[in-house]
Amino acid sequence: MEIFIVADTVELNNAWLVGLSVTLMLLTLWALLVASSALLYQGIRLVGMKALEQAADALRKRARLSAALLSFVVVVAGIGALGVSLWAKKDLAPHFDALLVGVTAEGLADLGRGAGLLVLLLAGFVVLERAARQLLVRLERRLNEWELAPEHRAHAQKAVEQGPGFIKLLLAYFAVGVAVSSLQLPAAFDWFIGTFLFVLLAISGGRLAVSLLHLMSGRFVGSWAAKGTATKYEEYFLALGRLLPVGQKSLEAIVYISVATLIIRRFQGLEFFAPYGPVLIRIIALFFAASVVVEFVRLLIARAFKVDGPDLDDAARRRNTFVALIQSASKYLVYFLVGMMVLSDLGVDPTPILAGAGIVGLTVGLGSQAIVTDMVNGVFLLFEDQILNGDYIRIEDTEGVVEEITPRITRIRDRFGRLHILRNGEVKNVINYSRGWTLAIVDMAVAYECDLKKVMDVIRQVCEQVPMLSQGKVSEIPRLLGIESMEESWMNLRIEARVQPGAHFDVKRLLNRLLIEAFKANGLEFPYPKAVEYDGGPWLPALAASPPQEEPQALAASNR
Repeated sequence: MEIFIVADTVELNNAWLVGLSVTLMLLTLWALLVASSALLYQGIRLVGMKALEQAADALRKRARLSAALLSFVVVVAGIGALGVSLWAKKDLAPHFDALLVGVTAEGLADLGRGAGLLVLLLAGFVVLERAARQLLVRLERRLNEWELAPEHRAHAQKAVEQGPGFIKLLLAYFAVGVAVSSLQLPAAFDWFIGTFLFVLLAISGGRLAVSLLHLMSGRFVGSWAAKGTATKYEEYFLALGRLLPVGQKSLEAIVYISVATLIIRRFQGLEFFAPYGPVLIRIIALFFAASVVVEFVRLLIARAFKVDGPDLDDAARRRNTFVALIQSASKYLVYFLVGMMVLSDLGVDPTPILAGAGIVGLTVGLGSQAIVTDMVNGVFLLFEDQILNGDYIRIEDTEGVVEEITPRITRIRDRFGRLHILRNGEVKNVINYSRGWTLAIVDMAVAYECDLKKVMDVIRQVCEQVPMLSQGKVSEIPRLLGIESMEESWMNLRIEARVQPGAHFDVKRLLNRLLIEAFKANGLEFPYPKAVEYDGGPWLPALAASPPQEEPQALAASNR
């Protein structure tokens, strides 16, 4: 192909050629740097990742600066080339003809057809994008009609925000694929553009899938739980509600691992890591399935053997304690089996591990005797019926209600809400307040100025009211034992009440309230520290004026 000569002189023709070359180079430069960085920024914006969006924005700004600097260099180089050609009086047309020798009319026709195809693809992209936008508007209206919980509403809003970006990236991926294959561009450029759009599309699709999974799973479980309310399956639906966060996190991890695996397969250098994706997905699925099995086994055991009720006898609480122990053992068994399956998936044969479990167990038992002691003591605590779930006990300085007993530890919740976790090997000298009966002891301080007989009569009247007001917590009328101690300004009268297990604090508070109300109603004085002050004036003169006493004769004789 030859360059058209548009000027009569060589100098003007050289100027036209250099100007055209500089213009094409500037257009190519800005298209490569600025347009590509702008497209990169828009693509990352469609994905919706803020961190990548900030990095793409910074890259776009640097691309603009680089394009401006390189444009200056290109213009200076063009001016220099034109100056050298004018100084040497050299015609540049033959050099340009040599550069364009490979360009033919057929090639230009193909380029024109490719440009026309790009225009058609762009028009199709715009039409499909508008249609998809209208569809998303309808879906958004439909979602707004649903009665969603706040957390489900948030996931629905995320899905609506991520939907347009995913659709645009999907249309762009197919449009660019068709265009690149039609234009027969270099394989490296085809791979780079296709991989870049595929990565953005996979990330965007993964984020959209996670939002939709959160929305649909939460809605389905919520609707099932609402339908199962007040039915025999209500507990199972509540268990599904407890498993919902674990299931959502597991599905989220599976989606992201799948996306990462698809992306890794696009890079030949990372193909080695691709097989690990399905393995990780299977491991996550196994542990989620184990969580489901553990939850439903726990529920079935509870429904079959557990006894519910506010006031349970010792046999029922003993049964509930063993139910908790069986649930704990079943949980460990399920996770042990899942662990063996995971080892098999990772390529590790679990048979030698199981064969050597006895030797390992013996070695561990000899090396960690404290654990063995805890386990043995826990077994004796359960089978000797020393403590049960719900017992109010005291172990040295720890006092409270037993929440859970396992073969190794015991959990005790004290009156202040603090949870004490004791090794069963440390459980010694147990004081159990929940067996048979216990005493609630109240010491009432009474002023010395009060009529003691009246005080005792008032206290006896209060004691007669306690069984009726204690709601069955007192088995008999409290007894007034008498004066327990005598202090500086008051005396303490002791009252004992035989109460039901674990009710001594409630009965003590009831007695204190009734005694204060009765003392106020009968005008009895509450004690407080008193002091008597003597002036001392009249006593000193009397002592000075008093005649000296005569010394006894016997004492006088002895002094002599």
